Amino acid sequence: MSKSLTGLINIIRFLKDSDVKLSKKMLFIVPIAYLIFPFDLIGDFFPIVGQLDDIAVFILMWPFLKSVLNKYNEGNPEINKEKKADPDAVDLNKNDYTVE
Repeated sequence: MSKSLTGLINIIRFLKDSDVKLSKKMLFIVPIAYLIFPFDLIGDFFPIVGQLDDIAVFILMWPFLKSVLNKYNEGNPEINKEKKADPDAVDLNKNDYTVE
């Protein structure tokens, strides 16, 4: 499965999880709503500048959203089980290999 599709599935799981607080779910919903709805700090009818504020919201929020989602994934046994499903898979993120 591609990395972006897996990320989207993880976000959907995060949003559907009843154990996750609504305030944390809003951290993902607000930037998407900001992009979709025409109510912006700088209106989208201004060429280029109107779209830049939408992009800026995602650039500023992405590192924080990614860390929230990573913490959620680490504590979710269902996701961890999927990662370990293939015993022959090589985890390139581990530091136990050498490059010659």
